[in-house]
Amino acid sequence: MTEIGPALRAARLAAGLSLQGMAARTNYSKPYLGQLETGARMVRVEHVTAYESALAMSLSPLYARLPVAAQHEGELSIELAAFLVPTIPAGGAAAGFTLAESVATERLARWARGLQWSESTPPRRTVIDWLKANLPRLHQLSPGTDRAERTLRAGAELADIAAAMSWDVEDTESARQYYLDAARLAHTAGDAGLVAAALAGLAMQYLDLGRPEDALEVAQLAQFVARRSATPRLRGVLAHLQATAYGIVGDTMAFERETAYAAECHLEAAAHPPADTAVDRSLTALNLSFLLGPRRTWPGRGRQSELLGPSYRHLVANRPQLADAAFGMDRTPLSTNIIEPAMTVTSAARLHLMLGEPDRAAELAGVALTLAGPRAGGRTAARLRDFQHESLAFAEASADIRAVRTAIAEIPTAR
Repeated sequence: MTEIGPALRAARLAAGLSLQGMAARTNYSKPYLGQLETGARMVRVEHVTAYESALAMSLSPLYARLPVAAQHEGELSIELAAFLVPTIPAGGAAAGFTLAESVATERLARWARGLQWSESTPPRRTVIDWLKANLPRLHQLSPGTDRAERTLRAGAELADIAAAMSWDVEDTESARQYYLDAARLAHTAGDAGLVAAALAGLAMQYLDLGRPEDALEVAQLAQFVARRSATPRLRGVLAHLQATAYGIVGDTMAFERETAYAAECHLEAAAHPPADTAVDRSLTALNLSFLLGPRRTWPGRGRQSELLGPSYRHLVANRPQLADAAFGMDRTPLSTNIIEPAMTVTSAARLHLMLGEPDRAAELAGVALTLAGPRAGGRTAARLRDFQHESLAFAEASADIRAVRTAIAEIPTAR
């Protein structure tokens, strides 16, 4: 594996191309490519393919030298491998949507996206009923016209919404199928970014199910699919997913590398506000789902905190500046129409637990309790109870943690 990176560098230099020039041709960042070429980051099949395309030359001898774990072929399921081959149009005029239907599909997607995290009136049934009636038509729709591609993107967004809402109520099999539907429709539309956004949702679901290796594979596939068109925001999301997967399996070095790259992407994205596209709406929803979690347990009685905590604390101890950049509370505020302030503060408190800062965590949890009030319910109460479980390890040494845990225990179990 260590010989492949230098071989890529030699091929690039032989073509007279700088790292910056290669970054422009592949849509990987200059630091990312530098890590590949020095062996700091594992080279995978999609990286070799990207170099071949950028340099217009064959690097076929390198494929045989890739580690088995880095080769997607033979490892990906048939469903996922389908995203690596060109789309073949399947339908014709009979499968087409009228202009009125296309406009209505786009309006439905925007309406559903705005309500998908509603505690009281989520539009899950409406969206799923629409998809059951129209998915066969969408899968037969031939791309090539602006109307068809717009309809396919809107259909992909609706499938992504259905997936997130199914995951929200812990219907994991439906969520998985809808994420795949979303990726297929986006693939047919030729929207690689939307394919990657849908696959990112699937990767997050695998993390929640305790399958970090599968999450890593899907996130890497998403990165490969969108390698030429990914925005800094999308690259940052995918790097964060990979970092989380590496952290859960205990690969501290890989966790730090992906965290550094994610932080770099977030800084780049901050200078370019997101556009109002299906991709950006999907990524916003993914960010919200990270914060909210399913309506009941996520990802299961504090398990994520237990597994990720050591990687986070190692990062704080060894690379404090990177920890500040990666986990600082300076992200763009989320709409209070979707998330109550108490939820945001609770999320920050849980993060400080993983960073090994129980006093700060207890302080924030106390603020969250004040904001939530005596009638806290729904997801806010559920996430406070997650904090209560996750803070158990600090209870003996911290009186502040003990006090907050007692206050959380007094929250009524129902409204």
